[in-house]
Amino acid sequence: MRRAVIAGLRVLAGLLVLVARPAAASQQCHPLAGSVWRNPGLLAGVRLDAAGYRNTSYEGDYQGVAPTLGFNHAKFALMALLPGYRLTRNGRVGYGLGDLALALRAPVPAFATQTVTAGFGVAVTLPTGKAGDDLGMGHVMLMPEFWFAHEQGRVHVVGTVGFARALATAGGSHHNHGPRPIVNPMNLAEIDASLNAFVRVHDKLWLKAGMFGALPVGAVNTNGVTRVIAGSGVVVAVRGLELSAELQAPLTGSPFLARGVLQVAYRFEIRGKRSRHSHQHGSSAQ
Repeated sequence: MRRAVIAGLRVLAGLLVLVARPAAASQQCHPLAGSVWRNPGLLAGVRLDAAGYRNTSYEGDYQGVAPTLGFNHAKFALMALLPGYRLTRNGRVGYGLGDLALALRAPVPAFATQTVTAGFGVAVTLPTGKAGDDLGMGHVMLMPEFWFAHEQGRVHVVGTVGFARALATAGGSHHNHGPRPIVNPMNLAEIDASLNAFVRVHDKLWLKAGMFGALPVGAVNTNGVTRVIAGSGVVVAVRGLELSAELQAPLTGSPFLARGVLQVAYRFEIRGKRSRHSHQHGSSAQ
């Protein structure tokens, strides 16, 4: 318990350091931000991560900054995120880019009801991070998924069920569940699921609680790791500005001791000429 508290304080301190000073170009961060899926338009932002970790080979922490760009349309959503890190391993500090993440989601109209939206998506990470410095996987990772969202009054529930597969052989993979704190642990093949609940406590304030779990599958995982991670936080939305903060803790698998995630983004509404004209015409008629 004491270790978890100390790790949590270190994570929060790391986030405060990242926010308080200008971020270097190499200090970037970890995959997919969720806010881009919830609102229409073009979204640009930055995600800050900080975590402490301990495994059989290394002990230390990392901080990251990742610019994020997304576009959400009624028929599809796109997102790109390029992370970079400051990684400390047994007292030695290194810097570098992580793996580029790209994602696509699309709703399926046949699954939709008055309160439920659902569909399919796929994400891929490309090996832009140097695996030899523990900053990337060293290969392409493909991650298809099914997702759903249910909104009822002040409660909004979002869930996913997915599959992840490394496009590499077991013998040639750079996966190593001990000395790769940023990647660790992501199996060569796994099924995963997540469930997040958002409760609106104010017009501009939401509370968030969620769980994520992953289970190794297939013969390629000689030393597969099952992990379950719990998280809680807040989301603030003021017009186009979105701010979210979350603290995560592993229940099993120990990918980190504790991790903090802070995201700041601004959503630009994109409307066609016809849409703007219709809106102005409707306003003048009222």
